[in-house]
Amino acid sequence: MRLYENLSKRAAWSYRIAVLSVLVFGGAFVWHRFFGLTTPLALKIMGAAIAGAIIAVFVAIAGLVAIWNNGDRGAERAAAALFLAALVLAVPLWSLPALLTLPRIYEVTSDPGAPPAFDRVARIRQGQANPIRYDAAFAPLQAQAYPDLKPLVVQRPLIDVYTSVRDVVKTLNWKILEEQAPEATKAGHIEAVDKTLLFGFVEDIAIRVTGNAKSARVDIRSSSRFGQHDLGRNAERVRRFMTEVKNRLAALERLERMERVVAARQAEEKEKAKPQSKPANRRRDAN
Repeated sequence: MRLYENLSKRAAWSYRIAVLSVLVFGGAFVWHRFFGLTTPLALKIMGAAIAGAIIAVFVAIAGLVAIWNNGDRGAERAAAALFLAALVLAVPLWSLPALLTLPRIYEVTSDPGAPPAFDRVARIRQGQANPIRYDAAFAPLQAQAYPDLKPLVVQRPLIDVYTSVRDVVKTLNWKILEEQAPEATKAGHIEAVDKTLLFGFVEDIAIRVTGNAKSARVDIRSSSRFGQHDLGRNAERVRRFMTEVKNRLAALERLERMERVVAARQAEEKEKAKPQSKPANRRRDAN
């Protein structure tokens, strides 16, 4: 009976709270990632679990102090509570540097003055989703934090660039919602959706390709459907997309250069293989 009397209540409660926090956080994660729990509700549940983990940490520390001073039992439970709480707090702690150093924006674009428009996405974003209209206040914040996000201008025919862009979208496994190939009076336009690797948060993407038979320009807009801080994810997505497009166009240029070299060599070989023309008849000796 004395064993139960000397068990630290703070240690016991910290363990209970930590276990509950892990179960709630893990349940919300699985439910959102695989079974369609809405992102706003998932964020609220995870937020509650994180708050519980923080409480568990403070209660566990208080329990360890009491155990040290009074000699009560329960140090193992308090230590286990700290470990379980650390599992829940790992995600927000990992995101903390980005949260503190990067601007509080949820979308970026290569053309803040006239970002690619959302059409199909506009019919999807409902309820608590972020607005589809680009917030002009994001432009100076983006320029300061991500000065490298610029339009891609290349000296290639418009249709070639659009084809390469579409291939890159497929390579990156983005789900295409709507697309419009470039026409005489219309720019090429693609709307797609990507999901974050771990939590499956939805990010909407709009791509615009303009130009003519000699040159083309590529603009992109990447926007988090929910949440007010993207932690830099959209900027990384734009960088990856632009890099892939540049690499694909460079590969296409190398292939065309090789084809020209091969064609020139074949033409040269054909020229050499032609039979030599017969020499002109010599004039007869004069009598």
